[in-house]
Amino acid sequence: MRQLANWFRRKKLESGLDRELRYHLDRRIMDLERAGLSAGGARRQARLELGGVAQIQEDVRDVWLARWLRDFVYDLRFSVRSFRRTPAFTITSVLSLMLGIGATSAIYSLVDQVLLHALPARQPERLVLIDWKGDQVASGFGSWNLMSYPICRDLDQQKQFFEGVFCRALTTINLSTGGDSRAATAEIVSGNYFSVLGVGPALGQVLTNDDDRRPNANPVTVLSNDFWKAQLGGATDVVGRNMLVNRHRLTIIGVAASTFRGIDVGEVPSLWIPASMSTEVIPGFNGLHDRRTRWMQVLGRLRDGMTLQRAQAGLQPWFKAMLHEDMRRAGFPVITPERRQRFLNSSLVLTAAPQGHSTLRRRLLEPLWVLFAATVVLLGLACLNVSGLFLARGSARDREIGTRLALGASRGRLGRQLLATAC
Repeated sequence: MRQLANWFRRKKLESGLDRELRYHLDRRIMDLERAGLSAGGARRQARLELGGVAQIQEDVRDVWLARWLRDFVYDLRFSVRSFRRTPAFTITSVLSLMLGIGATSAIYSLVDQVLLHALPARQPERLVLIDWKGDQVASGFGSWNLMSYPICRDLDQQKQFFEGVFCRALTTINLSTGGDSRAATAEIVSGNYFSVLGVGPALGQVLTNDDDRRPNANPVTVLSNDFWKAQLGGATDVVGRNMLVNRHRLTIIGVAASTFRGIDVGEVPSLWIPASMSTEVIPGFNGLHDRRTRWMQVLGRLRDGMTLQRAQAGLQPWFKAMLHEDMRRAGFPVITPERRQRFLNSSLVLTAAPQGHSTLRRRLLEPLWVLFAATVVLLGLACLNVSGLFLARGSARDREIGTRLALGASRGRLGRQLLATAC
């Protein structure tokens, strides 16, 4: 830092150095004249004793300022002057790099948001997606990775593996906040959805297990921060207001944190509704507690220190026992022996889900990586193009470099200058 400060004070330091050298030279001349030398002889003798003034100045500058920093600034100035002398070369190089870097940065930002960006949740690396591999002997609706609500609640009881397991399902609703109704996206969730994710409220409170115990007993909802600001103007008295969802009245109990926009990239819900109200929210649906109706994605948070592999292996004995118990339950459908065997051979598969669950991500996974690879190739071609331009430019400076070497410039010094010009 001291050397950097000296760089900004160098003019003052240079002036002081010149005065100091003149003072010592004049004093030595006076001493030699008193000793009997003529004025001209005294001056010549004093200069011989003092040595090269330029060499002394260089040695003192090295004390003030690191040589690498001084050389870097000089090289940078030389580079700027060189680029200004050849505007066509400069414009061509800059445009080539802008094309490659701009395209790569844009595609990487998209890849990061869709494929790599972790959820704004507590320790997202411990979140896992739970999937049923095999024949569920069930009917359902939705996208993929679906299980029934009762099985989700059973998984939530496996505390030796999970801190908690929650389920959710996206649906489209007709929503009215006092005026005309409009279509909106809602997420139907189990009561522990927010607590497992570690997401709190910006206003009021979020859903809890108490809101999801008895069917149709808790007509409440939590708004997303985006919906609250865009549709309700960020009103601070929103908690306690009512809204109509498919003509059923729900009470707003809170607004989610501004950083949280759901767990599904491309589908930002306007509000969250407890699963206990699913009959009111989904017209004609009455399969909340039906183990053979698969309609919700299931995610869990592993216990601290629990690995995904250990949890998956440890769940299988419980899961096998649950399958046999399911077959003995009243209402289990009559199926063929082959299908019964496929049902009993089912297993649970756990997948790391720090980015949450997304149908859009699954659909765009391969195309986005292919597009990103193509832009990286484009960046490489742009860099090769620019490096070719610099090589051609460098070959035209053979005479200049030969002259500098003849004057005593080191190869390292010339290499640093050429590198600064290339950068």
